[in-house]
Amino acid sequence: MSLPADFFAEFAPVDKTQWLAQIAKDLKGKALDDLYWNLVDDLRVDPFAHADDQPEPPYPLCTTPIPWAINEDIAAADPLTANRQALEALAFGAESLQFSVALLENLPPLLEGIHLDYIEVHFRGAAATDSPAALLHTLAKVAQTQHLATARLRGTLYCDPLQQPVPVDWRYWSELFDYAQAEFPGYRTLSIACPYDREHPVGSLCRLLQHAITYFQQGAERGIAPAQLARQLQLEVYIGQTYYLEIARLRALRLLWLNVLEAWKLPLEYPVVDVRFAPEVYTDDLYTNMVRATTMAMSAVIGGAHRLTVLPYDAGREHLAQYPQAFGRRMARNVQHLLKLESGFAELADPAAGSYFLEKLTAQLAERVWERLVQV
Repeated sequence: MSLPADFFAEFAPVDKTQWLAQIAKDLKGKALDDLYWNLVDDLRVDPFAHADDQPEPPYPLCTTPIPWAINEDIAAADPLTANRQALEALAFGAESLQFSVALLENLPPLLEGIHLDYIEVHFRGAAATDSPAALLHTLAKVAQTQHLATARLRGTLYCDPLQQPVPVDWRYWSELFDYAQAEFPGYRTLSIACPYDREHPVGSLCRLLQHAITYFQQGAERGIAPAQLARQLQLEVYIGQTYYLEIARLRALRLLWLNVLEAWKLPLEYPVVDVRFAPEVYTDDLYTNMVRATTMAMSAVIGGAHRLTVLPYDAGREHLAQYPQAFGRRMARNVQHLLKLESGFAELADPAAGSYFLEKLTAQLAERVWERLVQV
């Protein structure tokens, strides 16, 4: 059914003052202030957001959908067991794999039978943090056995040298950035994390951006262009179960990142955001975890995740589950399949755009973080 262009013409416009008058009448003497949502970090959310709150209609953060990658972590220490788990994940719809690698010699058996040009492959662990250049070199050899150019590979090294106990060897990293840019343009070699902080969402975002700015500052002092560093960075964000707040936090982060890039006079590009669940959000009630996984995944993709890892419902509590661990991993993947393939979330560009409530909360968070960042 097609709607006429003047579908709303028969409805008289109602401004916020009229709505508030009606709300006051319906409250029958109760204070409107009782309806305000008092968040942490002194955030006070208006229960009734209206178009009048903003001088002009908000624009969507993007005009094309973000087809986020369905990621699965492969944690098995034994490379053969990890390889079997990875192939199982791919057979059941994973689009991205993250391996924890301790030894470089484990890489070839770990990746056996995995078509590296079809999916994203990410690495964390000792091999990634201690020898990132050697890891990429070993990955190039594996790609060669598959007759693949390394330029076709996509992924991340979860490295954050500023967090290591030893001083950063900026000459080493400068050469690594040049090598990665030339041979692995689809890889990012730096990943900085934003831990879950339920009580201080403003502070956690501020610390994340400060950390990124420190990279720009220290790199620039040593002749590394901030633009080159920006291309090597991804942001890893851990989220909780506060549905609307997490949507707004991710959206605010994207806006704030553009502000940081503009301050450094860099090309304006949204960051690559890798979203993960904070493990402490899960409880011993495994079926409650299943429900939480669904709403948390929704907040992640509505907020603009580029990659999402859903924790299995029994993560860290496998001894409480009555089903094998493979069942938990499959349910975690299926949550994303439902959102992406059946509910159509991957077909929407900035699904939260135009929601006055979420737009206002996004703006509040972004403004608070930027004020604090400028003060620092």
